[in-house]
Order: sequence, then C-alpha cells, then structure tokens
Amino acid sequence: MTRYEKNPANYPQTRFDLVKEAVISGGVATLLVVAAVLLFGVPYVKPLTIKNVATTQPVLFLRTAAGELANTSAIAQYGPPYNNGTGSLQAIGAFHPQTLLGVTQPINPAQVDVLKPLSMAAPLDPQIKAPLAAWHAASHAHQQAWVRTYLGALATASVQGSSVVVPQAADGPVPAMLSTLRKLAAGGLMSGALDRTAAVYRYNVAPSLLFLQGTALQLMAQKYDLLGGEWGIMHDELSYPGPWWLTPYTALYQIPPYSTSPAGDMLAAYTMLLFLVLLIALPFIPGLRDLPRRLRLYRVVWRDWYRDVERGGDPHRGKGKRDQEAS
Repeated sequence: MTRYEKNPANYPQTRFDLVKEAVISGGVATLLVVAAVLLFGVPYVKPLTIKNVATTQPVLFLRTAAGELANTSAIAQYGPPYNNGTGSLQAIGAFHPQTLLGVTQPINPAQVDVLKPLSMAAPLDPQIKAPLAAWHAASHAHQQAWVRTYLGALATASVQGSSVVVPQAADGPVPAMLSTLRKLAAGGLMSGALDRTAAVYRYNVAPSLLFLQGTALQLMAQKYDLLGGEWGIMHDELSYPGPWWLTPYTALYQIPPYSTSPAGDMLAAYTMLLFLVLLIALPFIPGLRDLPRRLRLYRVVWRDWYRDVERGGDPHRGKGKRDQEAS
C-alpha cells in the first residue's frame, strides 16, 4: 500500500453490521431512559400561567396589573414592535434596527390587559360596571393619580387567606377593578380573554405571555437558574450545564464593552455574525485559508499515524485476527 492511498478498496476491510449495532444501541438507550424515568421521574416543570400567579402571588399579580393600567410596565415602555417607547431600544451610534419596521404589533397594555377583560366580565359581574364607568369618565390625570396611589398602598398590602387586604387610599375605582380582575384570573378565564380573537382557532398567545413578561417570569427564571449570570453558560430548564455550545456567544456578555454597554445584545449578536461571515468566507481569504496547511496542526492530532507511515510501519497495527483475514 502506498503512503497516501487514494483508492479506499486498498485499505484493510472489516465486517460491520449496521442494523445489529443500531438495534443494540437503541435497546440499551431505551432501557436507560426507562430506568431513569422510574428512578428520577419526568423532568417536567409546570408552565407559568396567569392563573398560577393570581392564586399563589396575588400581590405580584395586582402590582403587575396596576403597572399595565398605568402604562408604566416594561411592555408599555418597550418600543417597536409594540409601541414608540424606548425602554428596550438598543443602538450602535445612530443605527437602531429595532425601529426599521416600526410598530407592527401595537399593544395598549391598559386596554388589552385590564379594561378589555373587565368589559368582557361585566355581563357576568354587574358590580364591575360602576367602577369601569367611573374610570372611563375620569380624566387621564385623575386615572394616573388613582393608579399611583394604589401602587403605593400595595407596598403595605397583606394576604389573608385567599384575599388581599390593601390599605384604603384615594385610589378611586382601581381597587374594585383589579380585585375583579384577579378573581377572573384565579378562575382561569383571563388568559382566554387576553388571547381572544375573531378567528375560530386561537394560535396567538402573545398577549397573555406579555402580561407575565415582567417580574413574574424573572422570578421563575431565577428559581430555575435561567438568568444566564454564570460565565458563558445559559442554562436549560433543570439541566446542567446547559447548552455549552453557546459559550462563545454568552461569554461575550461577561467582558466589557458587552457587559457594560446598553446595546450589549446588539454588540454580541453582530460580533458573532462577523465571525460567521469570516468562517463562511475563510476558503476565499488569502492567508487565512492557508493557515491549516501552514500550521499543520493535523499532524499533531494524528501524530501516531504519521509517525508509523513515515517509518514504513503498519498504521493499522493492533487489528484482530478476523480483521486481518478480511483485509
């Protein structure tokens, strides 16, 4: 056999039963999975829902709803594609791609998350009609004053059984409105009200998810270590160490300017995009494309094989008797 044989048929051959290997490996894997399920259970975390937040964290639910009513929530200040805010707007110089398409999914948090569900519930709960009428009859300044006062009172609210006791304050119809909204959410009806569409089938659940996108989701992410605060690792749910292949991307967030710039996401994304373009263009860039041949790292990785070949030895030593017969 020559030093660099091009014909694969001239290399030593051995028998290999692919079907047998697939059956054996598949059977072993199945047994291991079943055994792991029996021993440790299914690694399933129940999804976070509006109903869950309203029943287990009622004060948080009321604070979230009040923030939506006051248009001070993260979504209300987010910016495109929801509104013209600047809360999440990132830019490199004068370049801010988030605004290129503009507001494509306009959302009014107060109307969508609070007033719309309450209006739908009014036929079932006539007592909410008077607070809603008082709210709509008031000026915008009065409405915002009520909500700010209510948010202040929530700071000293307490939970007694299934009820939330909020100190009395000059907050107008807001307590009655949000108390009814929490009852609607605790009954599991608010998600359907938020995601309601004219279509027969409902596929867009963004409104109900956006209601939870603030503190509620942050607390759940913190519980399962999903905030991405560790060096170069963004954890999977209940998994360790997480998607390690994202390390080159997430590691950027640990060093300046990515960790200090308000446009850190853009900087990291465009840095990785630059690396991707360089990788794709590598075969066409003089100098860079010659590095593997010049550095010859492959000879370090396969040094045993090259040493045997250059000494005139058999690089396939150690074969069994059956392999030698097949060759």
